Amino acid sequence: MPFLRTAAKLRSSIGPVTLAYQHRVKASNLRFDPEQLSLCSKLDSLYSSFKSPKMSDRLRMIPDEHLEVAATYYSGGASTSRMLSTLSSSPSSSDNQNFSSIAFATAHSFISTSILPREKQSSGIYIHGSVGVGKSMLMDLFHSICTNGLSTEEQHKETNHDNNNTNNNDYKMYNPINLQCKRYHFHEFMIQIHQRIHTYKSLHPKSDPIPSISAQIAQEARILCFDEMQITDIADAMIIKRILTLLLDLGVVVVTTSNRPPCGLYEGGINRAVFMPLVDVMRERLIVVEMGEKVDYRKEKGLMEESLLLNCSSLDDNVALLPSYLVTSSNSDLNVKEVLNDWFAKGGGTERQEKVPVAMGRIINVKRANDSCAWFSFGELCHQPLGAADYIAIAERFDTVIVEDVPQMSGHCYNEARRFVVFIDALYEAKTKLVIAADVPRDDLFLGFDATVETNDGDEEIAIADASGDTFVIGEGGSSSSSSTTMIRTNNDRAVEWSATGRIGVSLAQLSAVKEVSFSFQRAESRLAEMSLASWGR
Repeated sequence: MPFLRTAAKLRSSIGPVTLAYQHRVKASNLRFDPEQLSLCSKLDSLYSSFKSPKMSDRLRMIPDEHLEVAATYYSGGASTSRMLSTLSSSPSSSDNQNFSSIAFATAHSFISTSILPREKQSSGIYIHGSVGVGKSMLMDLFHSICTNGLSTEEQHKETNHDNNNTNNNDYKMYNPINLQCKRYHFHEFMIQIHQRIHTYKSLHPKSDPIPSISAQIAQEARILCFDEMQITDIADAMIIKRILTLLLDLGVVVVTTSNRPPCGLYEGGINRAVFMPLVDVMRERLIVVEMGEKVDYRKEKGLMEESLLLNCSSLDDNVALLPSYLVTSSNSDLNVKEVLNDWFAKGGGTERQEKVPVAMGRIINVKRANDSCAWFSFGELCHQPLGAADYIAIAERFDTVIVEDVPQMSGHCYNEARRFVVFIDALYEAKTKLVIAADVPRDDLFLGFDATVETNDGDEEIAIADASGDTFVIGEGGSSSSSSTTMIRTNNDRAVEWSATGRIGVSLAQLSAVKEVSFSFQRAESRLAEMSLASWGR
C-alpha cells in the first residue's frame, strides 16, 4: 500500500533523538508536544552532521597539540587572514624555531580544512523557553545518545483492510559519535573555570589564563552541553564572553539551555555593553530555538503521580509514603519533627558531624549527618556565605537532604532567596532527595518581586542604558546618596529600599543579579514540585 510505504520511509528517516523521545511518550506517560518533537528533529540533524566528513573535519580542524597556539592568536583579536599569514611565516631565528614550527603546522590545519567559510556554519543549538517545557530533558537525551549511542527495537502494529494485525519489528542501532562530548550544569562549569583560572594564575601570575583554559576545554571535549545558562555578575560575564567565543572559534560545538533568549542574558547588568558581543556571536553561530509552550510538565507530572497514589489500593503495607514537603504551621494532625526523624533514620548509620570537601580546597561543616542523609536548618544553608560549589558538594555527598525552618522567599530576603535557588538547582542536578519543613505551603513559598532603580542624578552607572523596562527614573533620594535609591517592588506594589548602606546591603551593581533571582523563582518552584514526588531521587 502507498500509505504504508510512505510511513515506512518516514520511520527510516527519523533520527535517534526523535526515536528515544517517541519511546518515552509511549512508555513513560510523557505527553506528546509538537515543539519538543521539532527540537528533537534539530538535535537529530546535529547528530547526523557529526557523521558527515565535512563536519568531522571541522571538529578536528585543529589538532589537540596546536589548540593553545590557535587560542592565543584568536584571543589577540587578529583577523583570520592575518593569523594565517603570521602562522604560515618561516621561522626567523632559532629562538622561536619550536613555536614557529608548531604555528606553521597549526596554520596548515586551518588552511587544509577551509577555515575561512567556517563562520557561515552552525556551531550548535541555543534552546530557551519557560520552565518545565522539556529543554533539559531533550538536551540530556541528545548528550546520552552522543556518548552512549542508542539501540532500540520498535514494534509497529499495522492494520490491513481485513482487520488482521501484523507486527513489523524494526531494530535500529545508532553508535556513539567518535568525539568527546561533555555535559555540565552552568553553575558547575563556571566553578571549574574559576578553579582553572586560580591554578593557572598561581603558576603564571602575569599571563592571560583564558586562551590556555579554552584550549584545555577544547582538548577535553569537542561537543559541550550546558544546562541552565545564566549570567548574574560582571566577572562571570566577562569570563564566559571570552571563553565561549574562543571555544566556538576553535571548532567546539555548543548545545545549551536557558530560560532566557540570548538577548536576555545578563539583562540590566553593569557594563552590559562589554558582554553584548557574545550575544551577537551566539545569534550568528548557534541555531536559536524557542520553546514557546507555557505548560509546566514538571507540575503536571506531580499532579499525575499524586492522582495515581490516591487511587492505588495495592500499596505494600511495609512501605511508608513519607511526605517530603511539610508545612509546620498547618500540619496540626502531623508530627513534623517525627516525620523528619523518620526521613533521617532512612539514611542509615549513626548520627555524627561531618566535614564535606568543597572545590578549591575548602570544606563545609555538616552538624548532623549519617551515612546518606544530612539535616540542616535554613539558616545554616542560606544565612551563611555559601555558594554553588558548597551546595554541589552537599548534593553529591548525600542521597537525601533535610531542611527545616524554611521561610517564605521574597524581596525582603534577597541573599537568602538567591542561595536557596542555587541550592535547589544543585540538588536537582544531582537528583538528590529534598525534604522540607516550611512556614507556608509549597505554592506560596516563592513570592515574586521586581527590582528597579530610582534616580535623579543622571549617573550613568545607575541609569543603566541596557536595563529592561522595569527601570525608571524619579526625583527621589535614598540612604545610599542624596539622589539615588535602589528599590525592590513586591507583587503587592510595596517598595522596599535596598542600597549599599541599607539594611540588605545590595549595591546598584547587583541589579542584574536581583532581577535574575526573581526570574529564577519560577524555575525553583517548578523543580521543587518535581522533587517533592515520591518517585524522585537517585
